[in-house]
Amino acid sequence: MTTATSPREGYYYEDEIELREIIAIIKKRFWLVVILPLIAAVAAFGVSKFVVVPVYEASAQISLGNFGHAIYGEITPSIEMLKSRDFLNEVLNGLGLVDEYRSVQDFAKGISIEEVRGTRMLAIKYEHHDTVRANAVVETVVQRFLERSDHAYNQRYALLSSRLARLKEEQATAEAVYYDLLETLNTLESMDFSEPEIALARARVIDHLANDRNLLLSLDGEIHNSRMSLLGLEKTMIIDTPMVGLDPINVRPMLNVAIALVLGGMVALGIVFILEYFESNPLKA
Repeated sequence: MTTATSPREGYYYEDEIELREIIAIIKKRFWLVVILPLIAAVAAFGVSKFVVVPVYEASAQISLGNFGHAIYGEITPSIEMLKSRDFLNEVLNGLGLVDEYRSVQDFAKGISIEEVRGTRMLAIKYEHHDTVRANAVVETVVQRFLERSDHAYNQRYALLSSRLARLKEEQATAEAVYYDLLETLNTLESMDFSEPEIALARARVIDHLANDRNLLLSLDGEIHNSRMSLLGLEKTMIIDTPMVGLDPINVRPMLNVAIALVLGGMVALGIVFILEYFESNPLKA
């Protein structure tokens, strides 16, 4: 009994290409599979080394101060301030680069301000083909920010110090009054309590002593809190000083060569199979 083969199945059998046929086709033009990726790799290496202008990145990290300021003590406001037109214009003027950029926005394109996740630190980066320029920009940004932050810190420190000094003066005055009242009470204690005026004066002195004692306790608490607040103040600090990376960030010759080899190999294989197809199926005149 003969099994019939459908026309559709026969079509698939006729057009099916076996693995050994694929290998044979590749071997036939193996030179193309080798040469084309090599040409692409050499071209990618040459472009990476001699055509692309290398861009370097300078970076620094700062830790925000802890002194209760709405801008210089908070991550998001600090980032917004560092990116602001006024601040960047101050940086440009400080570097003498105002005439080299069309606008502040043009200058800001190379600047990156990012939060270091999970910390109170900011990473400040700047990209430029000139390593000296890149480092100078980051240094100036950090310096200007520290100047503003230190000014706010000093104001806060002076305010707390002034309050502490005032509290100490109030404490000294209250203590003087308290001890004077104690002496007065001691004097009254030696007098005859049977006289109404002495008894009334004694009662008033005791009442004032109680009030002054409460005042002294309250002042002690406020003085302690003020001292703790002063001890807890922290300036904005530089964690990583401005530094330029040794390698450019836009030129990776080995990576580009690897990509070129893969793409060159894929293009070469495509050309091999196209040539084989037209060789087996020549165009009719």
